[in-house]
Amino acid sequence: MKTLFPILTILSAILAVGAIDGPTGYENDNWGLCFAMMGAMFVFGFLSLKVGALDE
Repeated sequence: MKTLFPILTILSAILAVGAIDGPTGYENDNWGLCFAMMGAMFVFGFLSLKVGALDE
């Protein structure tokens, strides 16, 4: 669990940016997915800090 939450944080950040930035000519801005992944990123980031603090 100590490495799972940081990996999920990074993947959520990548997916949040990827939801609004497509290839040129195929822009399909999905703002709902962007904000959902941003929320997931904050949750997983908080959990990774919390789990890291509990192990020490």
